[in-house]
Amino acid sequence: MKKISKLATLILSSILIISLAGCGNSKSSSKDTITKDGIPNKIVVGLDDSFPPMGFRSDEDKIIGFDIDMANEMAKRMGVEIEYMPTEWSGVIPALKTKKFTVIISAMSVTEERKKEIAFSNPYILEKQVIVVKKDNLTINSADDLKDKIVGVQLGSTSAEAISPIRNTMKEVKEYDKNTDALQDLAIGRLDAVAVDELVARYYIKEHNDKYRVVEKEISKEPIAIGFRKEDTALQNKFNETLKAMQKDGTMTKISEKWFGEDITKMN
Repeated sequence: MKKISKLATLILSSILIISLAGCGNSKSSSKDTITKDGIPNKIVVGLDDSFPPMGFRSDEDKIIGFDIDMANEMAKRMGVEIEYMPTEWSGVIPALKTKKFTVIISAMSVTEERKKEIAFSNPYILEKQVIVVKKDNLTINSADDLKDKIVGVQLGSTSAEAISPIRNTMKEVKEYDKNTDALQDLAIGRLDAVAVDELVARYYIKEHNDKYRVVEKEISKEPIAIGFRKEDTALQNKFNETLKAMQKDGTMTKISEKWFGEDITKMN
């Protein structure tokens, strides 16, 4: 019995030492992840990586785009590391709130519904929701012309919200995880139109001018901003400060001209 008692005491002592060591490491690690301003040393960005030209995969499978260039420059100026975490768009807000990542930088439209869930930076682009059709389709020229048509839209997007008032007039609305999949189905004739962010439409028209046409009359307009958890006010303020400096010194204009050939970052 004494031998068993001594063995049990030894095991318990070992567990206690390991536990205390683990607690010590955790405390040190926690301190190392926060800067003196209360900003994380590492910013993990949640995004849709199939949203050209804002964030998408290159031929070498590297994430590139307008938002990526902007976020990289912000991280550089803030003196923090940055990492990108692709996420299905329909779950991007729940993932932010459960701290899967630090911020959302993915051409996110500011809406009243989203403002109930998360906080936003100052806007950096005034976005539109538009209709894309095949280039030879001259019968669809406004949202009214979508009646009895098959329309594609990204699941959980503001494009889906934009068409909701007229959704019941359409023959069918097909929902996709990625805008790129919807546009591919449009090209092969499975859809009559796609409701999509103008930023995506601009890029696709530039890259595939022979396939698509953007309907002149937009569905709606909305500002684009960076998403934060509501409690992360210090981080939100730091991003706003950095964004303002980049707008003032012309960095945002340069990034815009690189991806769009013009400056679309002016909030007019």
